[in-house]
Amino acid sequence: MALKKVRRPVLDGEKEVSEEKGWKNVLDKNNAEEGWNSPVAPRQSANSDLIDPDMQQDFFNEDSNVYEPNKERNDSALNRTISFFGDNVKLPRKAKVEQGNYHFRIDNIASKENVAGKFGPYDQLYITFSVQKMGMEVPQQITIPYIVSTKAESPFMVFLSSFKSLFQGQNITINQLVGLVGTCEISHFETASGDIYERLLVKSLNS
Repeated sequence: MALKKVRRPVLDGEKEVSEEKGWKNVLDKNNAEEGWNSPVAPRQSANSDLIDPDMQQDFFNEDSNVYEPNKERNDSALNRTISFFGDNVKLPRKAKVEQGNYHFRIDNIASKENVAGKFGPYDQLYITFSVQKMGMEVPQQITIPYIVSTKAESPFMVFLSSFKSLFQGQNITINQLVGLVGTCEISHFETASGDIYERLLVKSLNS
């Protein structure tokens, strides 16, 4: 009996790829526009890293750090650091952008819910920013993960507090942050395993 070839459907677009991974996307309804009133250019293709910097040891996601093309890292594969610790061999993650002050735009927000963790299930948001500063020809896109937490000192609540002046007296949903622009400071965080991630602190917002 002849075998019938079955072709796997091609996922078309960011939304379908995200759904295939089990994510829920919150996309900017205005993304179809050619540009936006900001020193940062429109959204580029995402290259998400799916590890929360503060919880990396407890909440490891296997989707992270699988494929990192040289053009995304801005260096030669010949110069990549290779770490040998115990039985593990890995290429430590490098930060995509330097530390410093940038203009930013929130491009996209995706979520992954009921993720199994060491201390029980948790929800996580992946917020994608376009960032640009003096001397950069085009903006760089970075994705920062936030574990959803109600603790005032958590990175997620500190980030939300940055928008208090803009939404004072209102109730909003997280998708209303998409499209906002402003200035920020980016710093780096290095994990015990040598991976380096970005942290973003909102400094000001464009009303």
